[in-house]
Amino acid sequence: MRLTSRLVPSFVRALVVVSAVASTGCVTTPTVTLNHAELNGVQMAVFPPRLGVLLTVVVDITNPNSFDIGVRGMRGQVVMGEKYPLPVTYVPPPPGLWLRAGQVTPMRLPVDLPVELAVALVREAFASPVIPFRVTGVVDVTGSSTFKVDKDNFAVDLQGTITRQQIAGVVPAFMMPR
Repeated sequence: MRLTSRLVPSFVRALVVVSAVASTGCVTTPTVTLNHAELNGVQMAVFPPRLGVLLTVVVDITNPNSFDIGVRGMRGQVVMGEKYPLPVTYVPPPPGLWLRAGQVTPMRLPVDLPVELAVALVREAFASPVIPFRVTGVVDVTGSSTFKVDKDNFAVDLQGTITRQQIAGVVPAFMMPR
């Protein structure tokens, strides 16, 4: 059988990918675990005027593979207090977030928490020292800088808590319930 010149590059590329996967063993899906959530102060926007709390959810991604994996982005939500959904849209700055082979890499997800919601959470959690939250969504990854094998919609579902005191500590005093 004679291969045409247009098919040769595709055939060679497929052969290289197959041999690379065969030599490294099976490709293993990275694992994502919740590290912690932190509040970094208050932010004021001029237009439209609003006041918000800077919430950052830190997740650890473990790459068990023998090659680097790139994170292209994450979309989803953080549900605070089991009923308040907040959108998460994360796109890493260039050159992207690369998960080194065999290592754990933290990923910091910024979440916009309106100050009114922060006050409501503190009020509702008056009898409890912690406020539960849940992070759900999908992560888009690239399976090596060499072969650029993309995997979209890698599901994430994590649960954690943040203390009532952490939120009360960043909300302006004049807004806190008495």
